[in-house]
Amino acid sequence: MTPTPTSSSPGPPGSGTDPVGLSVVVPTRDRTTRLLLTLTALGRQTLPPERYEVILVNDAADAAGSDLTQVLAAVPAHLPLRTAATGGRGPARARNEGAALARGDVLLFLDDDTVATPGLLEAHLRAHESAGALVVHGAVTDLSAFALTPDPAVLRPALVGARGRSIDAAGLVDLAEHARLFGPRRSFIERTARAVLDAPGHEPLHWLACIGTNTSVRRSVFGRVGGFDEHYGERWGGEDLELGLRLKATGAAFALLDATAYHLPGARRDAADLLATFWRLVAERHGDPRLAEVGAFLAGRLPLARLADLLAPAAASAAVPGRAGP
Repeated sequence: MTPTPTSSSPGPPGSGTDPVGLSVVVPTRDRTTRLLLTLTALGRQTLPPERYEVILVNDAADAAGSDLTQVLAAVPAHLPLRTAATGGRGPARARNEGAALARGDVLLFLDDDTVATPGLLEAHLRAHESAGALVVHGAVTDLSAFALTPDPAVLRPALVGARGRSIDAAGLVDLAEHARLFGPRRSFIERTARAVLDAPGHEPLHWLACIGTNTSVRRSVFGRVGGFDEHYGERWGGEDLELGLRLKATGAAFALLDATAYHLPGARRDAADLLATFWRLVAERHGDPRLAEVGAFLAGRLPLARLADLLAPAAASAAVPGRAGP
């Protein structure tokens, strides 16, 4: 995919000549209807389109064979969108590519199955008005009616979930009003983010609020730790939390934002095994075997209080391996 021009002429980042304040980085791979809903919602923001941009990074192994033409043709014409491709090297590489192309001082990471409410981008940008190393995570509500719904192989106008409940681009206008029809709930990791930031005594674990979707950080802070660690390749299980671990180790603060995004989830039957493998590799890379226990916690096999006891020293002194190739 070649870059798509944005709606305004860029100046050097941070120069004051470029009006873009926020860059939304959306990694995608083999998505159709979910991606269309994600992009459509980003075109309906209260933040003026000259104040933000969307960078869509296609991580399909064969970009030429992954035709996003139909999706891109259906998004709002005024959406300030650019595209890039990373050839199937994994979500960390895709997010890093988007961040490298970004013009905004603030990066907002949003997944290709997550629908932003109209004020979301404006709220994230406002949260970073004060200088400082801050990681901001907005609320994510899973719409569980779609948890068992595969993304259509060919673009469809609507995503159809349990009991025939469906969502399409037109329905995004008043989604907040009728989300209750789609089985809204908070996921385990979303509940964890709020628990560690709300409860006293969990400050060393604030990095667990660095969730890969609806999370923003200044581009300079992101770059200071080398971005997402590409060492883990296509493996699934927490490259976003691992970034948070390194950000926390360098002094970043973490905060919650009430502005909501709606997640159109998909179920993973092999989640527990993938989490165990991923966090064993993180433990090896950071040189601290205690980090392997994060996999057990995320799989529901270890209480948060126990994880806090185990990891408080590790979180305080985590190594910063930085951005490395596989």
